[in-house]
Amino acid sequence: MTQEYIVVTGARENNLRDVSVRVPKRKITAFVGVSGSGKSSLVFDTIAAEAQRQLNETFSAFVRGFLPKLGQPDADFIENLSTAIVVDQRRLGGGSRSTLGTVTDINPLLRLLFSRRSVPHVGNGHVFGFNDPAGMCPGCAGIG
Repeated sequence: MTQEYIVVTGARENNLRDVSVRVPKRKITAFVGVSGSGKSSLVFDTIAAEAQRQLNETFSAFVRGFLPKLGQPDADFIENLSTAIVVDQRRLGGGSRSTLGTVTDINPLLRLLFSRRSVPHVGNGHVFGFNDPAGMCPGCAGIG
């Protein structure tokens, strides 16, 4: 299997039941689904937890003594992980419209990219903004 993917086989954390995925590296990947479908269990409790555990193993025994003890996630196989930086949306702060994109200032770049590369072309960058009437959801006015 190529190292272009993070591979998880047989994940059983929380409500996951033998879930297997290949997550492309060096890509923007979103995990979406209904509440309770296992998104957080897969991302935080399986992939990020194992990446953190593997990183902690690289430190000396002295340093590891100061770190939390992390067990292995319940999965048959996890490979091709690299160091993970986990950003939990509950800790972003800001207002109701704060997202990872607004906190990191990547939103304007993504809007520009989508406006130039979308097929079919749907308009300029502002139509991809949830703070602009042209881009926001009419049901929630961009609040979510």
